[in-house]
Amino acid sequence: MRRSSRAAGRRGRYARGRKKLNGPAGLFAALALAEAGERVTVFERGQPVEERGRDIGALFARRQLNEESNLCYGEGGAGTWSDGKLTTRIGRNSERVRAVLHALVAFGAPENILVDGKPHLGTDRLVRILRTARKYLEGLGVEFRFGVRCARVNRDPNTGDACGVTLADGAVVAAKAVVLAAGHSSRGLMEALHEEDVKLTYQSFAAGFRIEHPQGMLDTIQYGEKYAGYVDGGKGPLPVADYRVANTVPDGVAAGRACYSFCMCPGGQIVPTSTVEDELCINGMSFSKRSSKWANSGLVSTITERDAKPFADEGYEPLCGVSFQRHIEREAAIMGGGKLVVPVQTAEDFLSETVSNASTLPSSSYRLGVVPGPLHELYPREVTKAIQESLARFDKQLPGFAGSQALIHAPEARTSSPVRIDRDKETLESVSCRALYPTGEGAGYAGGIVSAACDGLAAATEILRAYKSAQA
Repeated sequence: MRRSSRAAGRRGRYARGRKKLNGPAGLFAALALAEAGERVTVFERGQPVEERGRDIGALFARRQLNEESNLCYGEGGAGTWSDGKLTTRIGRNSERVRAVLHALVAFGAPENILVDGKPHLGTDRLVRILRTARKYLEGLGVEFRFGVRCARVNRDPNTGDACGVTLADGAVVAAKAVVLAAGHSSRGLMEALHEEDVKLTYQSFAAGFRIEHPQGMLDTIQYGEKYAGYVDGGKGPLPVADYRVANTVPDGVAAGRACYSFCMCPGGQIVPTSTVEDELCINGMSFSKRSSKWANSGLVSTITERDAKPFADEGYEPLCGVSFQRHIEREAAIMGGGKLVVPVQTAEDFLSETVSNASTLPSSSYRLGVVPGPLHELYPREVTKAIQESLARFDKQLPGFAGSQALIHAPEARTSSPVRIDRDKETLESVSCRALYPTGEGAGYAGGIVSAACDGLAAATEILRAYKSAQA
């Protein structure tokens, strides 16, 4: 459940526009509104999970990228093809978090997510959960329209309030409210909002690489040689080993910069999350059993507004983070030689700033091919140094982390939205466009499946409250 969505409520309609955690925010906003008796129509740029799965299969098997239905766009958003982590920093016992978890169980998630310390679903379960959720919502009268891209939010010429959306085919959909849960890859839509004078601001995000290790190596580090075999590829009595590392560089060129692991996928694989062929982007995913022989994680550093501003187009300064991402992804695509081939470098060579030897590269889970490249030249120097210095520190904590078996892949550039749609803290409406409810990760207000879902519930609550107040 993830990325691109939008919606319009009360005797109006709900519309989705794009995705990456699209899923959770848009899905749970629609759920709460539909259960309250409101009319809801969900517009989704990509395809339902059944067709989306076939599109992704064509990408993996035949290198055919469908720019409208892929690992970022489609039912459930980018999070559908991920590890499906349900951890959150907003409090597992809060009312909304518990509501989200119980809803997931009702849609087919295992009950242990209610009690596990690190609950996760995996791609295979997420697909089934989304199908069940869709059928339930359809039973409440929700209309789903897939393969429909929202091009812009319409504004009333008299009040400036949101009054619907215009679709890419030119169709206009009227609405009394628009819930915009568009996901972090909705670049064109963010540009359209900026042009319509919807207030946007730069939001700090992180970017870097995906680092991959043999899962057996991590099992041995965590459990020791005596017990590592009890993991048994996700089938044994011990859980597949994971990790979480973080560091802040104390001095030097990268002083004060953070570097940390992101979306660690034990027993997983690295996958292509590009939405166009000349912009290369990757992420990680796992199935529920986490049985792959590899483990991968983002290895990322904070990208400041100062880092991103040199890449901004004139007049589009609030979107400088988007421009930074595009630059990095295009440079990485050139470095890989095109056709979604990923440039890689061993951790040892990344530290020594030496291009790796193709004949001695460790194996990779990335299925579209890898090629050695100078990854140490991809990012601004301060970002590279922060990752290099932190990588050396992580190797002391986890011996072998930066060793010969560690393979770095580029780039992991879409960890979260690089732009925020400013909204009122109480009503959750855009500060510059009433009746527009920016929601979830793409709008800059969430950082995972559960937090995005909770934000969708919060938006629905405020819409229902506004309607009730208007009727009083």
